[in-house]
Amino acid sequence: MKDWIATDLDSTLFARAWHADNAIAATWSPEEDGTRSPSSWMKADTHRLLSALGSAFAVVPVTARDVDSFGRVDVPGVHLQGPAVVANGAIILGWDGLPDHAWEEHMTAQLAPWESRLNDFYTWLSGKSDGLARPRLIPGPCGLPAYLVAKAAAGWWRTPEARALLAEMDWLGCRVEVLGLELQVLPPGVGKRDATLEVQRRWFGGQPPLLCLGDMPLDLEFMRLGGLLATPAGSTLDLTWPV
Repeated sequence: MKDWIATDLDSTLFARAWHADNAIAATWSPEEDGTRSPSSWMKADTHRLLSALGSAFAVVPVTARDVDSFGRVDVPGVHLQGPAVVANGAIILGWDGLPDHAWEEHMTAQLAPWESRLNDFYTWLSGKSDGLARPRLIPGPCGLPAYLVAKAAAGWWRTPEARALLAEMDWLGCRVEVLGLELQVLPPGVGKRDATLEVQRRWFGGQPPLLCLGDMPLDLEFMRLGGLLATPAGSTLDLTWPV
């Protein structure tokens, strides 16, 4: 049984803003001619660290990316395909990179009652935000929506208008979080921590991760499972910790 680490991906290991001459391409977008082009990058020093960690430990991604978006992650010299927690915990991928059937059945039962409600949230937010927010439903197991995400311009979700809009809706017990440019609406049962615990139980004999990495306060829910916690300098999580 290999020791392991658990890590968020976007803004923790890689981001579009980190493009530089020595950066390592981390995610890719398909082009019409069948080729692909980089869409985000990993800093060279981060790549050296992750490559070294990956030679000694299993590296388990814990990400909000859905299966399709996660499939565009390809970092040279680093295995990130599975096990993996994707779609904010609604889906778990096994060592083979395929969805785990037991977790799929569990989450299908959790999400089925929320399908119509998430669609209602999507329709309501699309109309109420006058185009200032761009909502979409993130696909989960068996074609069910896992959660809702809505992007807006920088700072818009913190404006009085946006706060008032969100206060109008009865979110019916869903967790509503503003993460940078994004609003996330997660139904009960969807979360990185529970899915990471399942990975810990299923593939690592109940042994917690040695190290957990993340960039947002919400990541602390799964990060606190680890023996050590780390966040990039200047991340949202870093800036919320007291000096």
